[in-house]
Amino acid sequence: MFGYVVINPKTLSKEEKNRYRSFYCGLCHKLADKYGNLSRATLTYDMTFLTILLSSLYELEETQNRRRCARHPIRSNCYIESTVTSYAADMNILLSYFQCLDDLKDDQSTIGEKSCKRLEEYLPLIEEANPRQYLAVNECLQRLKMMEMSNELNPDLPANCFGELVGALFAWRQDDYADRLYSMGAALGRFIYLLDAVNDRRADIKKLRYNPLVSCKGNDFTPMLTMMIAECTGEFEKLPIKRDRHIIQNVLYSGVWQKYKVEKRKGEHS
Repeated sequence: MFGYVVINPKTLSKEEKNRYRSFYCGLCHKLADKYGNLSRATLTYDMTFLTILLSSLYELEETQNRRRCARHPIRSNCYIESTVTSYAADMNILLSYFQCLDDLKDDQSTIGEKSCKRLEEYLPLIEEANPRQYLAVNECLQRLKMMEMSNELNPDLPANCFGELVGALFAWRQDDYADRLYSMGAALGRFIYLLDAVNDRRADIKKLRYNPLVSCKGNDFTPMLTMMIAECTGEFEKLPIKRDRHIIQNVLYSGVWQKYKVEKRKGEHS
């Protein structure tokens, strides 16, 4: 999901922002405990959102504590963990590995190569613990790579593929909630993929990079994106979530639009 699934802090209370930050810190500590301090560099807001969503839906028991870390060595900060935090840490590392491979293809740096090898060491454990999600991520990214190589210009195809990937991550357990979580995640994945393509469109055209929207006419993709996120929020609203509901709504109805609005303003003034 790579940085789009964030809060809009302007419309959250102080208590809600502190609670969100505590989940973020909890995921950070879990990454360090499972994969070492260097893994904290892979921490994403996307997996923080997934942690809150699943913790709320399943009403998981939370562990709250305070702890210092390298980033905050003087003052300890509150953090929250639940049983899903470990899963989110695994998915965070898995996605970061493939993102690292993609970045390495572009810059060929020695630092990037070392980072990929370090993350690769954790893959067997992640695959063993999460075989279904591991297979889905691997297969979907391979298919996306083939579409990029063939210059696929039907945006529905890569968007649907990325949707399958995100849907698999959301369907944490194979239970009564699995289908709805998968549908919600798949719709969010399609939205994110197309949103990223919209934001990168001008730069990709200039630099002759792959983008499935290069042949699309017009510059206002707001209606298309609104339809995509509406599918996601529609599935979310059917879930019996009470705890942290407003934080989740903040992300889905406002937070995910923030980067789009910034890029849209840039385009209007360029």
